[in-house]
Amino acid sequence: MLNSEPSESVNKGATVNGVPLVAVDAVFSVAADTVVLPYTIYSQAKNGNIKVN
Repeated sequence: MLNSEPSESVNKGATVNGVPLVAVDAVFSVAADTVVLPYTIYSQAKNGNIKVN
């Protein structure tokens, strides 16, 4: 495929009801970060840094 002729079709990317999938993913990522980050900060403040071998 790397040495083939260029495609004639237009790549519009994945969409959900006309909304780019990356936008849908961004909304869920921001929501998950908002929920998880406070717990992560609390956990690290309570337990300290993770020990790496």
